[in-house]
Amino acid sequence: MDILTPPPLMPGDAVGIAAPASPFERADFEAGCRILESFGFQPVFSEDLFASHSFFAGPDELRARLLNSFFAAPRIKGVWCVRGGYGFLRILDLLDYSLIRSNPKVFIGCSDISAGLNTICRKCGMSTVHGPMIASLANADKATLDSVMTLV
Repeated sequence: MDILTPPPLMPGDAVGIAAPASPFERADFEAGCRILESFGFQPVFSEDLFASHSFFAGPDELRARLLNSFFAAPRIKGVWCVRGGYGFLRILDLLDYSLIRSNPKVFIGCSDISAGLNTICRKCGMSTVHGPMIASLANADKATLDSVMTLV
């Protein structure tokens, strides 16, 4: 199978912010969004992003629906995860891999998000980016931020 490479992100692009796993600190999220904006990207998110359900950033169905909606939205050019957590494993069977393959976008995360990165690569044949998440961008050093920008 040939690997699909999503188009790179460009200044001005809208980037969907997803929380497919665990909840996060609002201050870390806001600091990370400021970094995205400094790259020239427009963070896009729903208030549902801030949902909390047990140890997760909302119920499984909500997290999967929000992630699928970013791949369905033509104006969203990339999807960047806020933070990790094993909750992503719980929604892998709720993702629409046909939709994702039909709408390749830069998809970024690490830690437990790696399960999704690998599953999307395997099921969709789409490359993904193992990189820092929104909640940690403000603490990343310049070398890390420069490296991320060369990948997206």
